[in-house]
Amino acid sequence: MKLYAMGFDVNNRSISETLEVPLTKVSATEEISAKQPGTHWRIGTRAFGNPVRTSKDYKSAAGPYEMHVGGSPHFIGLMSGQNEVTMQDGSVFRMGIGDFLYVRPGTLHHSNFPGLVPGTIFNLYTGGTAADIGPLVIKS
Repeated sequence: MKLYAMGFDVNNRSISETLEVPLTKVSATEEISAKQPGTHWRIGTRAFGNPVRTSKDYKSAAGPYEMHVGGSPHFIGLMSGQNEVTMQDGSVFRMGIGDFLYVRPGTLHHSNFPGLVPGTIFNLYTGGTAADIGPLVIKS
């Protein structure tokens, strides 16, 4: 199975990429991965009601082209609303309910919640610090 992830290109710009997660079939309708590391999780709402970044009405404290790094390594899962994440190379993740994304430390990105439905995000932290910029190792 593939999961969306933030990564780096050969010039160290943040880009969109995928992680390959090996799955084991447990029944006709189920597959699971090996147990992966996780330290803690949280669920919370995010700002909503912003128009898309290209709109003249878009509001951001640091401007529409602000980019930030994601802190310690973690996954986000969208539980309500819509999310648009723009990477440094211009690629975009457009997330809907049920989509997951691995936030790799050191990757510059800009997140926007352009819909009218409040965004609710599930975060799963995998351990490590914001300095652990290497790729996530998925256990088989």
